[in-house]
Amino acid sequence: MTTTPWTLPSNLALAVGPDIDYALVKMPDGVVYVLGEAAVERYAKELGEGEVVATVRGADLLGRTYTPLCPYFADRTVDAFRIIGADFIDTADGTGVVHMAPGFGEDDQRVCEENGIQIGRVVPVDGRASSPPMSLIGKAFSSSMPTH
Repeated sequence: MTTTPWTLPSNLALAVGPDIDYALVKMPDGVVYVLGEAAVERYAKELGEGEVVATVRGADLLGRTYTPLCPYFADRTVDAFRIIGADFIDTADGTGVVHMAPGFGEDDQRVCEENGIQIGRVVPVDGRASSPPMSLIGKAFSSSMPTH
């Protein structure tokens, strides 16, 4: 879950708890998901026929790279889209893997800076998307959110 929609295209890293055990769950289509071992039961419905094929320590995941959810900063192959450690990660809620969007949260900013990941500018002060997300340019995020 994310609190603001503009953090999703701004995700530049994933954070794990170095001392947490993580399950590698292989799905029938070959895709492997990584989530805290303590969270596997909680996500049994979503994982369906997935099978835990290994368990690793969060520290063993540090430095590994991944394909970003959104392509907007995909050219940042040197500093972004890698797994970093953070001391505030747990598995009490969620998966134990946290997306990090520097510039959109104190913890995100601090942990990313400590790991040499700079801010990816998506939403300026006026709340309208700017380059590089071409599909979002000029759209106000607040007007694209559903109302209840």
